[in-house]
Amino acid sequence: MFVIKKQFNKKIWQCGVSIIKNHKHLNKWYCSTVNQDLSYRFYPGELPIVDMTIGQAINTAVEQWPHRECLVSAHQGVRLTYAEVLRRADKLAAGLKKLGLKKGDRVGLWGPNDYEWMISFVAISRAGFIMVGINPAYQQKELNYCLQKVEVSAVIAPAKFRTQDYGLMLLNAKNECLSLQHIILWSDDYVTGTRRLSDIESLGSKTEVEAIAATQDEISPYDGCNIQFTSGTTGYPKAPLLSHRSFVNNGRQTAKRAGLPASHHKVCLNVPFFHAFGMIHGFMAGVYSGSTLVLESPTFNPKNSIDTIAKEKCSVAYGTPTMWVNMLDVQDRIKAPIDSLKLTTSGGANVSPNLLKEIRRIFHVEAATIVYGLTETTAMVFQTKPGDPLELADFTVGRVHDHVEVMVVDEKGSIVPIGTPGELLIRGYAIMKGYWNDPESTSKTINKDGWLKTGDKFILHANGYGEVIGRLKDMIIRGGENIFPKEIESFLESHPNILEAHVFGVSDDVYGEEVCASIRLKENSQITANDLKSYAKGKIAHFKIPRYIEIVNEFPKTTSGKIQKFKLKEQFERNKSK
Repeated sequence: MFVIKKQFNKKIWQCGVSIIKNHKHLNKWYCSTVNQDLSYRFYPGELPIVDMTIGQAINTAVEQWPHRECLVSAHQGVRLTYAEVLRRADKLAAGLKKLGLKKGDRVGLWGPNDYEWMISFVAISRAGFIMVGINPAYQQKELNYCLQKVEVSAVIAPAKFRTQDYGLMLLNAKNECLSLQHIILWSDDYVTGTRRLSDIESLGSKTEVEAIAATQDEISPYDGCNIQFTSGTTGYPKAPLLSHRSFVNNGRQTAKRAGLPASHHKVCLNVPFFHAFGMIHGFMAGVYSGSTLVLESPTFNPKNSIDTIAKEKCSVAYGTPTMWVNMLDVQDRIKAPIDSLKLTTSGGANVSPNLLKEIRRIFHVEAATIVYGLTETTAMVFQTKPGDPLELADFTVGRVHDHVEVMVVDEKGSIVPIGTPGELLIRGYAIMKGYWNDPESTSKTINKDGWLKTGDKFILHANGYGEVIGRLKDMIIRGGENIFPKEIESFLESHPNILEAHVFGVSDDVYGEEVCASIRLKENSQITANDLKSYAKGKIAHFKIPRYIEIVNEFPKTTSGKIQKFKLKEQFERNKSK
């Protein structure tokens, strides 16, 4: 099966399954028939790609469900309909323009999951600015770097959060980031040198507010709308720039795969707004399907999440694997009256089959699904769907999204046979426009043919479903044996006393690297390292059995819920050298 694929005026027409190569001698596009036994897949799908901006998507949602609740902020006691969100956002957009901000200016959004965050995001998008998502946990140096990197003109934030004085930190940042002109705080109090969000909402006249809606067609779907910084676990974070088109369509495709448009759902978010999971699977998928997004806390709290799901009768809940581990632990103890959940989704890190089994058992859900993607691919690329048989639902990251090309290659860049491990490459509408002002890093990540290198060791199956074996950089090489932590983590989490396990490599004089496991036990459970090694003997290869096993009470993690293995490794090797 093959297709002709033509490139013209930035648009690509495509149908079927094909690999397109640029013929160097003829300098034109031609198509080649694809061997279905190779690790390449592309599916056109039934839901088409649309040229639409975030602002236009909001308009469509308001036309369909003006009086339906769009957002419930449980911790703030705020409930907003779709029409109210749009009205508040357009007032804020007009106010931001009144400050002198121009189309394409970068506006930082720094804060936890409060309703002001979502109002601000919609306003920034409808004004034609580029929203810069900033991690709420960032300290002064990290904040300064991000603001300078993309030359932010304004920042919207709470006055304070937890132990951090955001207002003071932003005023300090203004001394180093010369582009930063406006600090806007969602606070009832005045802070010298800053403005209040409520005051900015009141700046625009009725005519100027109405002009926001009237000028939505002046924003192109191909314009940048969002910068999401990478986690920065090695070196400084990079700044992928994403388009309106990728945001809208990734949300649409994600919602369709999850079956969200079939009925009205109340979604307990849990994951942070500033992260791709929250932005796309949370907000954009919700806008397409008319879901009600429920915020249980400013940042994730498992007890609050359980209470909110029960009180609001949420039918859907999202979370990273670590979040689900914590929610399971709480629910197993308090046994809250939850009978409304129909669908759960986990992503952002490797998900073990045992975790999915426990979610189904404790929460009695019909479907426990998984998503896989990267910041550089907007968000979702693979996704399981309700109704998938367990061998697919539990042991893969789902089927590749429609309208996205994927292939798996070896070290030389050649496509490997179906079912063979290699590096996953992705191409299509969801790929970032590039790293902001960093052509060198962009060219290292996206090759000349438009394929984005994920850095993930991956297996693609004939049915389009995939398996993540692990990060190539996380691979442990022990005495010549290639070991991927994910396999060992899944095995250890099958032990009845283990709540969570994370595996990494540590230096060794004999083998080069040895396997180390850091584990967290279930409450009132006891187990020794020797017990675990005995449990593993005969079940996994001897070289995969961790030589070092540490029992911990908690893991270091990012605000988005990802475990920071490099910190576990640093801590272990410091202790080992003592």
